Amino acid sequence: MAFRYREDLVGKRFLSVCGVTKIDVNKASEWGWKAGVIRAASHKDNKNRDLQVLVEYDGVDWQRREWVAVYSLRTFRVFLVERTLVWAPRKVNNKEVKWPALTFAALTAEVILQAETQPVEFLHDKQLQFYDYANLQPYQEWDARLAGSEVGLETTVLSALANEASEWRTVQDGQRILTTTPSVLGGCRAQVYRVAGATQWYTAVIVGVNEHTGELTVTDDTVLEEHSEDPSLVQMRLLGDGVIESIMRGEVVGVMPRRSRSNLQRVEREATKSPATTGGRKKAAVRNNGQINSSEAPPTQPAGTSPERESADSNKKGEL
Repeated sequence: MAFRYREDLVGKRFLSVCGVTKIDVNKASEWGWKAGVIRAASHKDNKNRDLQVLVEYDGVDWQRREWVAVYSLRTFRVFLVERTLVWAPRKVNNKEVKWPALTFAALTAEVILQAETQPVEFLHDKQLQFYDYANLQPYQEWDARLAGSEVGLETTVLSALANEASEWRTVQDGQRILTTTPSVLGGCRAQVYRVAGATQWYTAVIVGVNEHTGELTVTDDTVLEEHSEDPSLVQMRLLGDGVIESIMRGEVVGVMPRRSRSNLQRVEREATKSPATTGGRKKAAVRNNGQINSSEAPPTQPAGTSPERESADSNKKGEL
């Protein structure tokens, strides 16, 4: 049984082919594929024709990240996003083994990939190979023998593969908690991607949730300011050993400071308001982290640059 596909894009790997690339439909392996990670998105609806995503390309400094228009044929001929994890065959020491690898789903594709030439990206070394997905075995549990323990594959590589496969599963669980059951996260710590600014990430404590919009109110550890972040639009990671597993078991894991408890109650009261009364707050909050609001067209950015960071809308009125 394959892992359930999650619709939100943030944190996913992607594969793309540039819009000006000349391609031979029978040689998908020669299409000049580029890969990387999606860090943020402008819309929750993946089918919105105005969708833009903030990407970091493999092998390129994160500061050269850029917003790209997914559905612009001038930008991409093919844009695929990570779907699930499978066991895919490859050669190790002239012996065929199987490694955990990502499959992909098309967001946009001017050229249709043939069934037998669907790309997979292996964990650990991120090498691409092309297979018919129908012939691949879904990944469920780690199997060292299947991965090559008996054909001389180094134990360090085996260990890395096992850890990366386990981490991938944990990330899927963490993202689903952030986007579907955020009410259990009060007091939890998180790492938040900084869409605009001099640093790539910041750490924070989750102090509130708006049930209508899905936004989380977090207190930045560095400047002790509050930000509103939408985990379906900006990548977030829950921090702490075993936190995600504990939440999945139904355990209470957040440790809310007294002031933060006050903030949480305030935000929960806001959540009882109608969506119309929270819309304005959402726009301002999203811009706190440089996020492009869904009602505004993202500004054109030179390749390799990031949007300018706008001023933070801080709120320090929690009661002690």
